[in-house]
Amino acid sequence: MPEHLQSHCEDDSEKGNGRMRRFLFGNLLIFLLISMAINLTFAKQRDEGIRTDISVCPSGKIIHRCASGEAKARSKNGSFWCQYEIGHVSDEVRELLDFKLLENDQLRFTMERAPGSDVHISNSGIVAFVNMRNHYNNEVTISFYSKHGRYIYSETFYGAFLFGFSPKGEKFGVGTPAYLYVVSLPNGCTEAFEKGFQFDISEDGQLLAVASPNRVKVYFQRELLWEIETGLFYARKIKISCNNERLAVIDKKHLQVYSLADGHLVFVHTLRGKESYRGLVFDRSRILSGVHHRQNGLSWGILRAFNQEGEVIFEKGQSAKEYQTFNHRNQKGKFSSKYEQIPWPFVPFDQIHTVWNFYEQHMGGWGAEWSYLHQGLDIITPIGEPTFAVAGGIVKCVLTLGGPYYWRIAISKEQTAGRSKGWLYAHLIENTIQFDVGDTVQIHDYLGDIIQWHEDWGHIHFVEIQDSGLVWQYDDDEWGISYNPLLSLEPDTDFFPPIIENVFISSKFGFCLNETSIYLNPDSLYGDIDIIARIKDYVGYSEWEQPAFETYYWVKKMPEGELVFRRTLGQILNHSYDFYESEHYEPYATLLYKRDEFLIPSSWMDVQRRYYHILTNNNGDSLAELSEKDLAFSTTDYSDGDYRIFVEASDEYGNSSVDSMDVKFRNGIVGVMCPQEVGAMDFHLARNYPNPFNSHTTISFQLPKRLFVDLSVYNVVGQLMETLVDQEMPPGFHCVEWNGSDYSSGVYLYRITAGEYSATGKCLLLE
Repeated sequence: MPEHLQSHCEDDSEKGNGRMRRFLFGNLLIFLLISMAINLTFAKQRDEGIRTDISVCPSGKIIHRCASGEAKARSKNGSFWCQYEIGHVSDEVRELLDFKLLENDQLRFTMERAPGSDVHISNSGIVAFVNMRNHYNNEVTISFYSKHGRYIYSETFYGAFLFGFSPKGEKFGVGTPAYLYVVSLPNGCTEAFEKGFQFDISEDGQLLAVASPNRVKVYFQRELLWEIETGLFYARKIKISCNNERLAVIDKKHLQVYSLADGHLVFVHTLRGKESYRGLVFDRSRILSGVHHRQNGLSWGILRAFNQEGEVIFEKGQSAKEYQTFNHRNQKGKFSSKYEQIPWPFVPFDQIHTVWNFYEQHMGGWGAEWSYLHQGLDIITPIGEPTFAVAGGIVKCVLTLGGPYYWRIAISKEQTAGRSKGWLYAHLIENTIQFDVGDTVQIHDYLGDIIQWHEDWGHIHFVEIQDSGLVWQYDDDEWGISYNPLLSLEPDTDFFPPIIENVFISSKFGFCLNETSIYLNPDSLYGDIDIIARIKDYVGYSEWEQPAFETYYWVKKMPEGELVFRRTLGQILNHSYDFYESEHYEPYATLLYKRDEFLIPSSWMDVQRRYYHILTNNNGDSLAELSEKDLAFSTTDYSDGDYRIFVEASDEYGNSSVDSMDVKFRNGIVGVMCPQEVGAMDFHLARNYPNPFNSHTTISFQLPKRLFVDLSVYNVVGQLMETLVDQEMPPGFHCVEWNGSDYSSGVYLYRITAGEYSATGKCLLLE
């Protein structure tokens, strides 16, 4: 346990209890009055035999009761359900162990380890396991199994955000930014249709309805049957029934029902006031709608039934839930010089919460072969914790990336078809989500509850994203990541500076030849080197170790203490990315951090972690470019001797630590002027190192500007042995390795020509 956690005092659990009791009592009275009014109204309606297993949740979503309250996931008809234990987890991947599928209370099959992180179950018991292991590449692989545990089929989709079985379970739809794919089971045949916001498949599997802006397309098998102009820009739900020959579609305020015989509109029902449509189901000859009403701290669902002609034949208030409300006035986000200041998304809003994973945190667990950056902020919460909006705006998306555990909502301050920014809240319980696309949200509005992620806790993935359109879809090459949310969350009461640890047991920092795993002894540094520092930090009182938010380094000549390399930015974990996908997950990880067989990053569930910051892969600015991997600290620009390297690490709150280490440069160079003396734009050819050498030596040079470079090796009589460089190169320091293993021992000359500059060096090859 970190020392700063031991000094943390427990929060005052009684704070605000009186205010809470008054809040609950007041809303209870309101709820009782509303319930009485609703029940009097409903008593006048006619119950035409609505199935008792169908109900509506407080958010207005229609649900089917399950045979067991212990279900982790279930079919829509409630007949099939599953149980499992949660093993290892990461930000988007869970290990499901001891999986059991049951039909009512009868065990159908078991798996020691499920082939996915999430589960869809059809009404016929077919199980679709959603594998998120390659989510960094926008991949989701879905594997289908029969209710007896027999493997059927697997397929990988990219950028998927829409999923669902047909009523009988013989077909499965997957929506992506490119197409709507329909998988036929058990043969595994996949067909592609025009994409849309919502889709539905009829009872017999022959009809497909796809809702897109202002229209619905109906397909019979592969052929287009009807194209219906609905005028509904964003359909929240769509249902198609071959038994009833009807198509039903809802948006926020409208229910429209069409005839499949001729495509004409049969009836429209429009809501008033604070009611909104959230659910839609065909129940025999009836059309059931789920209506959400939200007011004065109460969220309740209403189940309303229509006959084929549009008459309301039954209405019932099914369930209600209280939620905290807050005064929106005088709580608008404040702006610093650059970043909007926002409250935390959980109560209390003015208190720092437990941060699990940092923005651009280096995450591994796969040894030296692979790692990636975490592009967001993960906050640990209790399971079922209410989540609140950190800023007002318009809901731009409500979707899942895989299954029940991947639901999220994004809210933008702008209602524009152009590019805008908004806060993303991921891993909410679907049936608790209070809003849908197009709804208006105010700061501190209750959004929904956090789903269980680990056995003991849940978490939210929180970050500002940017996209274009009135509706945001996942992975359309626009879902960009803006900046580190900790720069906005207020308060960030962190008073403990980062801790700089030893990279190796006997070495405070690590030194390797640029972009290699050749580590050098600190008293024998040569050539172009990467400087590595192991740093850990904590956000507030969280016990999970984080990387340093900002790093700097500088070099002094010893013993005089003369500054020979000015204080330079290593990295700042606040880079923006134009879109959220694997091109930024993996390659940029080794730009910011060292990863090899000697310095292996830790995994997600390690409380104590290993972050090996590379300080020298930056040209001094706050941008991250992959070309900067070629950058390094050039020891050949300094004369041999004693130096002291300093490293400073800071957190986002401004707390900082400084540490240093004494080293020796050994390049065989005497009297070389440092860059500050020579001038940043001078041309310079350094002496090769090592010299003499056996097979391999490194030649370094500096260019004042972009030039065409010819670097060649000659024997002592002037014969060309090998050309090492023959191309245009950018300004800065460069190093090139010559492999002389094919040549005999002796003296060789290397000559560089770069524009109007030229220079020659001499080296000795020994076998």
